[in-house]
Amino acid sequence: MSSNLMPLYFAIMKHFESGKADCVEGVMDALRNDYGSYKLFTEKDIEESLATAKENGLLDECDWQLDKNGNLKVFYQANDFGKDMIAKYL
Repeated sequence: MSSNLMPLYFAIMKHFESGKADCVEGVMDALRNDYGSYKLFTEKDIEESLATAKENGLLDECDWQLDKNGNLKVFYQANDFGKDMIAKYL
């Protein structure tokens, strides 16, 4: 764990800056090398971060799929407001 890394929540938001849609598993795959050892780097905590960002108007739910076990996977995407806020403040 490097002290030069931004906080995990910020890194999660930066992951969506391009406007590309992704789900919890995709976010975890993208950030695992840098944040995999963090205590809060769990499916539950990242899902909570994404849900919080959605409630704060930064992300929208844009797709839903069932995984191989029949569990719902929700995909999120930064909306215009979210992209502006991420670019401006992160």
